[in-house]
Amino acid sequence: MFVSPLFEVEEKSGANFGEFAGWNMPMTYSSYQEEHLAVRNSVAVFDLSHMGRLRVKGRAEELEELIAKELNGSTGQMIGPTAFLNDRGGFIDDVMTYKISDSDFLLVTNATNREKVIKWIKSNSSLDVEDLTFSLAMIAIQGKKVKEIFNVDEIPHMTFKLNVSYMGMKVFLLSRSGWTGEDGIEVWAEPEIAGVIFTKLAQNGVKPAGLVTRDSIRQEMGYLLYGEDIDESVTPVEARYWVFSLSKGFVGKDAIVEQLRNGVSKIRFGFKMKKGMRVIPRRGMEVTSLGSKVGYVTSSTFSPFLNRVIGMGYISPQHFFLGYSTTVEIRGKTYEIKMDDFPFI
Repeated sequence: MFVSPLFEVEEKSGANFGEFAGWNMPMTYSSYQEEHLAVRNSVAVFDLSHMGRLRVKGRAEELEELIAKELNGSTGQMIGPTAFLNDRGGFIDDVMTYKISDSDFLLVTNATNREKVIKWIKSNSSLDVEDLTFSLAMIAIQGKKVKEIFNVDEIPHMTFKLNVSYMGMKVFLLSRSGWTGEDGIEVWAEPEIAGVIFTKLAQNGVKPAGLVTRDSIRQEMGYLLYGEDIDESVTPVEARYWVFSLSKGFVGKDAIVEQLRNGVSKIRFGFKMKKGMRVIPRRGMEVTSLGSKVGYVTSSTFSPFLNRVIGMGYISPQHFFLGYSTTVEIRGKTYEIKMDDFPFI
């Protein structure tokens, strides 16, 4: 199992560790409810060092053929989210792309897919792939008051800078994407420097937050988690995850075009439970309508901000009645859920 490069720093901050995608990472520090509300009402800092960080060099045309979205943005632009798809249009991984130049890109992959993406690129192109995951840590400062606390105006939304100073220290990358639905910045730096930054942030009132909070935050926005909500058997059309550009060719495009033309047999939907209901539907539980199975749950959580259980899953398009209530079976009992759309906040 891999260990976060910030383990010692986070342990001193009171982190409770657990396994995720082969990594020993902070799950919580206090309670995920407190950490979640810190993002929505103030600011929090996350360790995302488990995610894959790759540098890809070579002909942009080769990367264009493998990745689903056009990469013709300006230098210094973040392009994404986008994805690598298989021949059937299923997700090999969804990724964020950073354009350094026409022949030099950075990619952030899901932790569980880092090696798979490296192998996919190398086996389908002559591109050079450098794995930066273990030489650089990655932290994210996210929250409603990021702009009040930090000077982020010098980095426009969805842009990045390389080899700059942050909090008086040189970092490899500084970007601004706000993946929580709030404003935010992301920092890639050598582990020792990232650890100092993390400690300074915590000492100055920025609340450390773990991966449990990252999960509850992303579900409020309707963002998907690989291995839960998408995988190689699910396409962007079914997931309603618009990570592709039909103006170019890419692996999996034919399958995407066919689905857009002829429709799909399942589609991702969101749901809310009534306030006061604290039972959590788990992955694979059946969604039913008047006793008939019409779909299934992929992920769910209790939202401290909304004070109710929320989640997502897949349902037959014929039964996707937005705003109407259907039911989910949990341990033999039936509970009402209201079909809703993303984001929930």
